[in-house]
Amino acid sequence: MTWLYAKLKKSASIVLATTLIAGLAAGCSNSDNGKGGSATPSAETSPSASPSPSSAGSSGDKITIRFAYNWTGADPKASYFEGKLKEYEAKHPEISFKFEATPGEEHRTKIKVDTTAGNLPDIFTYWLGPVNLKPLVDANEILDMDEYLSKSGTVKKEQYTDIAWSFFDIGGKKYGLPLEAFKGFFMANRELFQKYNLEYPKTYDELTQVAKVFNDNGIVPFSMGSKNGQPSHLFFSYLAYQFQNGFDDAQKIPQTYQYDTDAVRKAAQAVAQMKADGIFPSDTVANGDWGPQLSLYNEEKAAMVYEFPWMIGNVKQEIVDKSDLIDFPALEGSVVDPSSYTIGAVAMGLLINRKSFEDPAKQQALVDFADFINSDEVLGEVAKGGLFPAKQMELDPSTLSPLYAKAMEFTKNQNVWPHHESYVPDSNAYSVILSSLDELFAGFVSPEDYVSKTQKALDKAK
Repeated sequence: MTWLYAKLKKSASIVLATTLIAGLAAGCSNSDNGKGGSATPSAETSPSASPSPSSAGSSGDKITIRFAYNWTGADPKASYFEGKLKEYEAKHPEISFKFEATPGEEHRTKIKVDTTAGNLPDIFTYWLGPVNLKPLVDANEILDMDEYLSKSGTVKKEQYTDIAWSFFDIGGKKYGLPLEAFKGFFMANRELFQKYNLEYPKTYDELTQVAKVFNDNGIVPFSMGSKNGQPSHLFFSYLAYQFQNGFDDAQKIPQTYQYDTDAVRKAAQAVAQMKADGIFPSDTVANGDWGPQLSLYNEEKAAMVYEFPWMIGNVKQEIVDKSDLIDFPALEGSVVDPSSYTIGAVAMGLLINRKSFEDPAKQQALVDFADFINSDEVLGEVAKGGLFPAKQMELDPSTLSPLYAKAMEFTKNQNVWPHHESYVPDSNAYSVILSSLDELFAGFVSPEDYVSKTQKALDKAK
């Protein structure tokens, strides 16, 4: 059974969206989110501009709370989330809020720079897993969330499953509050397939036949690119898990440091074969990252695409109307039904600066603000922009986009398996994996060289 799923059950005007986190996939232990948007927000787009951080007491007797987040810019969740931030700020004139909004992957860079400079925000959103959290834990920068939970009046441990918590577990302690979950789904443009009398492919041979027809007519068969591993790292894990022991091997990486497995080798070979067969855009780097990848599909220059919740709000409604959600074809030599699982995880969490929390002047304000961010009110509002809440909660179906509801329904019975990023324990090694994926998808390195290069990075991290 699945450990991450979303049910849409009608109960009057409410659906139960227990919201991706419930149950446990057999054998499952433990952006990547926030990719939507690339434009840096102006002072007008974020709730309050703060070109330089302030310390407590800088506004008279007010305390100052710095909150850094990446649901901003062109991210479909931005307007809903930032609207709620403005409301909260207006209700709390006793606090001087400094909202530091950096879109997508820029946020990761900002937090790394702030950490190096000893200037970490008081509270901030961030990604899961040891590759992201361990450097902050090793530097003793972030709070064990049990300390926050002991002070919170509304947020309880049992509102999240053990699996959701596991993504923030470092050495047996929880260093983040699960905030946003995700599941991937494949879409196909129904009208393009009908135009050329094509059926959705079920096997790799059928995929190559479909690709030939689309290429002959100037249409990219499948919009998949790789720019710093986006979004290819998610697709690569999806491919690897089709093969014998693919997912099992991934889960063992924290102990084995072994990325070079038979499943990873076969996935790399599959990527090279798809490149040769014209499945991808000819320039996978230019069509990498989330915006360019979806753009091809939105413009009907691509027949199929692989998407995630943070991009739901960017899919044109007229394209949603002519799209079906489909299963990706089974690869040659695969042993796991690709329709039986999807790639997903808890993507983002809320982290608290340990030193800030230990400041008596700030502690209660941080607790109250974290309670607010994780409230049903805020998460339900941001769900309108495509958020899949990690917390078990109810959502009003009338407020959700049709594609959101369709994705939840399509994936509800699938096992949800985390991608390799959830397991690789070293940030430098994972950076090598991402950059090497760019080379693999572009055809600049062979599958063998890709595997060798990435394994050497993990060997160095031991």
